[in-house]
This record gives sequence, C-alpha cells and structure tokens, in this order.
Amino acid sequence: MRPTVAFHTLGCKVNYYETEALKGQFRQEGFVLVDFHAGADVYVFNTCTVTHLADRKSRQAIRRAKRKNPRALVAVIGCYAQVKPDDLAALKEVDILQGTADRMSLPGRVKRALAAGQPGKSLPGEIIPASANLTFEEMPWQSQQGRTRAFLKIQDGCDRFCSYCIVPLARGPLRSLPPSRVLHYLQEIANAGYREVVLTGIHLGLYGVDLQPAWNLADLLEEIKGLAGIMRIRLSSLEPADISEQLVDVLKSDGRFCPHLHIPLQSGDDQILEAMARPYRTMQFSYLVQYLENEIQDLAISSDIIVGFPGENERNFQNTLRFVEKCGFSRLHVFKYSPRRGTRAAQLSPQVPYPEKQKRSRQMMALGEELSRRYQDRFVGKTLPVLLESPVPGEADQAQQERQATWEGLTPNYLRVQLSCENARRGELYQAQIQASYPGYLLGSRAGEFGVRGEK
Repeated sequence: MRPTVAFHTLGCKVNYYETEALKGQFRQEGFVLVDFHAGADVYVFNTCTVTHLADRKSRQAIRRAKRKNPRALVAVIGCYAQVKPDDLAALKEVDILQGTADRMSLPGRVKRALAAGQPGKSLPGEIIPASANLTFEEMPWQSQQGRTRAFLKIQDGCDRFCSYCIVPLARGPLRSLPPSRVLHYLQEIANAGYREVVLTGIHLGLYGVDLQPAWNLADLLEEIKGLAGIMRIRLSSLEPADISEQLVDVLKSDGRFCPHLHIPLQSGDDQILEAMARPYRTMQFSYLVQYLENEIQDLAISSDIIVGFPGENERNFQNTLRFVEKCGFSRLHVFKYSPRRGTRAAQLSPQVPYPEKQKRSRQMMALGEELSRRYQDRFVGKTLPVLLESPVPGEADQAQQERQATWEGLTPNYLRVQLSCENARRGELYQAQIQASYPGYLLGSRAGEFGVRGEK
C-alpha cells in the first residue's frame, strides 16, 4: 500500500506555490495525497515566521497532526524551520527539519526515513544557512484542480533588511528564475487552460538583477506579452522604490496586465518609516500613488500597514491613519508589530504594549473596510469583466451548485463580484453589469461573455 502524505501551509503566496510543487514531487515518489484533516502517514508543514502568531499556529498544527496519528512522520520546512531550528527540534513531534533550501530533495528523504522505520531527529545544524542560497531553486509549476488562477514563483530572497523583517534571514539573497524558464512555465499554464496567472516572489520588483546578463521585471513582462492563451497577468507585491516608469509603461501597453498593484506602505509617519529602514518617505509614496492613478485607469492599490512598531506614539499612529485615508487604498492588510529575534527592531524601545497594538489594529482595520467600500462603490452602474471562480455556497450539492444562478469571481482590479449566470462554468469570463455594493463584494448581472470557455 502506498504511503499517504498531508500538507499544511502558512504564510505568503510563495509558500503556497512551493507546497504545490512539493505535492507533485511526492506524487512522483509514489505517495498518495490526502486532506490534512484525515489521518496520514506523513505530515509536511511549510511554515511562516513573519509574526509570533505564525510560529504559534505552526506549533499548534504540528501537535494536532501528531495527536491524530502518533506514528506519523512529521517534516517541518520553510521560514520558521530556517530561522528557529532549535525551537522546532525541541518539539518531540518533529522528525525532519528542512529550511528554505534544497526542498525538492524532501520527498526522497522522507521515503528513506519511512523505509528505515526510525527517521530519527534532524539536528538544527543540518539546516543550510539562508545566506548560502545563491541560486534559484526551481520548483516546477503544478496544475491545481478546481482553480482558475495559477501562481508562478519567479523570484526568491531579499537584500533589503528592513529593521522589523526576518525574511532576508529566512530566504537569503536575491535569486531569479531565468526568463526562458518563466516563459516555459507560462506556456504550460496556458496549455492547461488557466485564464489568469499571478507572478509572485519575495522581492518581485527586483526580478532579474542577479542574472547574467541582468534583467528587470519590465523587460520580462515585454517578453510575456508575446505569449498567447493567458487572458490575465497579475503581479503580487511590489516595493514602492521598484516601480519605474518603464514598468508602468509596460503595464499600460497590454490589457492583459491587471490594473491592481499591492504596494506595502507599512507606516504613514516619516519618523516610523525611518526607524523601519524603509527607503522612502510619505511624500514620495504619495507622489507614486498619484502618478499610478493618473497613468492606469481604475487602478486598485492595496497595501500593508504595521501598527504598534517600537516607538510609535499616538501622534505617529494618527499620522498614519490620515495618510492611509489620503492614499485611498482599495484594500488594506493590517499587522500588529511582532518582535523577531535577529532583527534590529527587536532591540528598539519603547515597545508598544499589546493592548495598545490591538486598539490601533482595530482602528486601522475599520478604516481599511471603509476605504474598500468607497473603492467598490465607484463601480456601481459600470460593466466589468469577471473571471468565474466558484458557485456561491448554499444548501445544494456540488452538481446543483454548478448549475445554480449565482457565481463568484474576480475583476482585473481585484474586486469580488457575485454574478447571476445559470449553467456557467469555472474559468469562464463574463461581462457583469454591477448593480449594488455590499461589504466584501459587488453584485452584478450577466451582460455578455467573451466567448472563450475555460477548461478548469
């Protein structure tokens, strides 16, 4: 009987991409993939360590899995394993540790451990230092059944070293997937019938600077324009300093590039931005937002905010609230500052008390919801293209849901739309007449289709 394996992933889109690639490798090694909540012979945890909460969630999930099957082999990989191997090695539930390097060797390693019957405890010293990750680890793209959007990791690592951020220590220096390989995987994605691809990375905006000869993201997008079959190309997070006029010109030049950019702000106060070691100030960020909105019609700009950074007083926080409202983001991700061992900010004082962080987080999230509502409301009465993702959940079984009248999907500018269209299929593109705006989504009716049916 073939061994079973279950996966649990925390963190960013890059982590989720890497998990899907590993699933493919485990299949090739003869494993059967099962749901995490089912009993499995092997559990693989792909971890995040951006916050204390992420660490705690990983530990809790590891313990749940071992309780479900005490004889299961537990492998822990990813950023938490990379920067805190001693913490994880101390857990009796953990059998194998592997960080953010050489992960494609994990299926073979697990298979050998199962054959030996006694996997033994990995030692923290076996973790390859992130600084030694000098080449891009190519993890082949894997088709995901039931998805309309495909993710492709084209870049890894970060050299920025913002004072609060553990990511450079977890991921190592900048590395990029060569352009020829990017185009190869994009063609695979198009051939598989996906209508949208999301290009992702740890520091995506510096794609290609490590290659010989050097490339940049704008040059890569120019090459991608020559590909047929994919109707939408979306970029994940871009740092403000990496958005050049050349990049904006390319984004404007082809309607397949989605008018949605995620640009982390982190703070709207110059004193805090300096303490964070962010390479811009609010005036530069404001100019960037104005420039982008003038250049790209109906652009959605989403962002990240950290509240409760060391030394952030009420005046700093109010400055951030006002600046965030001025920017008018379409969506806001709010994080409470979490000290990370090994970062400069962990040594700063005064640290903001946790109750104060909670209060500021609630205020910022409330503002984010209001800004999202304002952005959504702009599109009531307009016609938008919607890529159908799934029928709206209800009492019906799956077959009935597939035939029912209301589906949910995304517009190019990342607005979620519930759309009336009977006998539709996942992956179809429809024009939607937007009738109303509700918290978290728009309501529309079918106003036409593009005539190309998806296969997902």
